[in-house]
Amino acid sequence: MKRVVWGIVIAGLVAAGWWGYAQWQTAQQAAVDEAAAAEAAATEDVDNVIWASGKLLPRRWAGLSPAYTGLVTALHVQEGQWVQPDDLLVELDVGLLAAQVESAQAAVAEAEASLAQLRAGATTAEIAAAQAALAAAQAQVSLAAGQMLEVEAAITQAEAQVQIARGQYAELASHPTAAEITAADARVAVAQTAVEHAQAAYNLVRGDPQIASRPESLALYQATAAHAAALAEAALIKAGPTPEQLAVVNDQILAAEAAREMTRARAPGSEAATQAALADLARAQAALDGLVAGATTEEIAMAEARAQQARAAQRMAEAQLAQAQVRAPFAGQIGSISTRVGELATPGTSLLLLGDPTVLFVETTDLRETDVVRLRLGMAVEVSFDALPDRLFQGTISEIAPVSNTDRGSTNYTVRIDVTDLDPALRWGMTAFVNILAPR
Repeated sequence: MKRVVWGIVIAGLVAAGWWGYAQWQTAQQAAVDEAAAAEAAATEDVDNVIWASGKLLPRRWAGLSPAYTGLVTALHVQEGQWVQPDDLLVELDVGLLAAQVESAQAAVAEAEASLAQLRAGATTAEIAAAQAALAAAQAQVSLAAGQMLEVEAAITQAEAQVQIARGQYAELASHPTAAEITAADARVAVAQTAVEHAQAAYNLVRGDPQIASRPESLALYQATAAHAAALAEAALIKAGPTPEQLAVVNDQILAAEAAREMTRARAPGSEAATQAALADLARAQAALDGLVAGATTEEIAMAEARAQQARAAQRMAEAQLAQAQVRAPFAGQIGSISTRVGELATPGTSLLLLGDPTVLFVETTDLRETDVVRLRLGMAVEVSFDALPDRLFQGTISEIAPVSNTDRGSTNYTVRIDVTDLDPALRWGMTAFVNILAPR
């Protein structure tokens, strides 16, 4: 009986141990499966992350340039300075525009005086004054026309200098010619033949103990040197002009072209001055004719219209002169200044960089075209900066460029990212790194 009881107990213990082992093995396999699933999810997340770099930029910024060409005479700001809309930033010396303002002011005064004369009726003194004004206008036309002819002659001369420089480049680049190469090869062949003849004569007496002092040795030495010189000359001719020589002549072309463009830039101003002088002459003649003949109602109305036109021309000239001064189009901070007093400023060439760094965003610089198709507006973005490597900022995609840009042969798309809670220490232009989780 006891054996039966002990057998039952032992069987129960064995069954309990086997059940416990089975439960432990099941738990171990579940843990392995869970770890594998977590690793697969992590790998999938890594595969879904898009990495890109970018720059921190202000939402509003602009490179400011003048509307007209002129020398910089004054800089009224410094880098980092805050400015308000319409603050004067840069002044240029534009003598032509100032002269146009003066001419327009004179035209206004003349038109208004003519109108007053028409209304009051002419006196002998007024007629004489009108005749003097006409003579002055004629002189101004002659002066302006002469200046325009000088500009045209300067343009012609500058164009000729460009053609001369191009011709010099073409002539230099045309060498070596086939005839030069043939002649050089012929000189090498002649020198080679001379060496062979001298060598043959030398071989006949080479056993002479005094061979070094014999004329055959000197002849062989001279022939060998002449052959080496011919080879060197041929190599030099066949090599043609050096890159340095071509670069020097090409620089002459560029300098001539730059001088030509600067001369051409004077043409519109001289033509405008001539047209203004002709208009002044016409007004002076009309004023004199009106004084002599006496004014009608229609003539008075025309004189009033001319005065209005002259005032409008004056306002236009003054506006053009004002545009030669670079002013702040909006409130912001001067990011950089790329000019100095005394330098020539031209339209389209940025003199200052103005931005409003109170609102910054990240703009990507190397986002690939294969990644941009996976992006959508409003996607969450993680952003870090070289300047603050231990900080991670959160942002969202606010703009996706519809057109690509090409940088060193790589096709990229620009994406703008709004970042919340930016650190005040971050500055315009700092490098940013962007991580975007974008499922495939």
